[in-house]
Amino acid sequence: MFAVTRFGFAVFVMLVGQVLFGQTMFGRRAWSDDAAHTARHDRAITIATELLQSQKDSPTASALTRLGDALLRSGRCQEAVKNFETAIQLSPQSEPYLWQHGIALFFVGRYDDARELFEKHRLVNPHDVENAAWHFLCVAKAQDVDRARKILLPAPGDARIPMEEVLKRLPGGGFDEIRSAVAKTEGTRDHASAAFYGDFYIGLIADAEGNREIAKTHLEKAAATDFTHYMADVARVYANHLQ
Repeated sequence: MFAVTRFGFAVFVMLVGQVLFGQTMFGRRAWSDDAAHTARHDRAITIATELLQSQKDSPTASALTRLGDALLRSGRCQEAVKNFETAIQLSPQSEPYLWQHGIALFFVGRYDDARELFEKHRLVNPHDVENAAWHFLCVAKAQDVDRARKILLPAPGDARIPMEEVLKRLPGGGFDEIRSAVAKTEGTRDHASAAFYGDFYIGLIADAEGNREIAKTHLEKAAATDFTHYMADVARVYANHLQ
């Protein structure tokens, strides 16, 4: 979500490694190529675990983050949180860049801690609509959606489709503008990505607003994508989270 193209900032993302990630800790639902997803997650966890073990009594923040990423993308969120927290203890300056820690905190129900993380991330990545959306979600879960709308994080200038429409939707309304922005990409190279993010954030907003069926419908559509990037894996974790 963050390398300027996926939920934003890239400086610390260099530490996470470009490996592919398995099995969720929630009730399972089968997605397309589910066995392939599981295999790549298991492989990534094994590689990251072996790297960390090779460091013995001197683990690095980058190795801990890499394992945290692999665990989060597989749905093993409690374990992911532990690795991210240890990484932050070793490298406190990395915390604002660890947006993925905020996502893991959300999935384990630590909504206020997740909110604080997304607020810190905004200081290093102020134009990321995805960060604002996750912050909105966490405030809505910790308190209520009215409070979440009163303290929305600004995120100007995110040119990815349909992020501008997602940001405009956080204060309330319908989803037509998001759907229209996605529809305008039909027949272009941007369509698959726009459709994925449209479904993902319609689902997230609906979840924040308590519309569970709309949330499930759209997050399941996002989870069914052929993409294997970070947020596609998060979509599969999120969809299983709502089962």
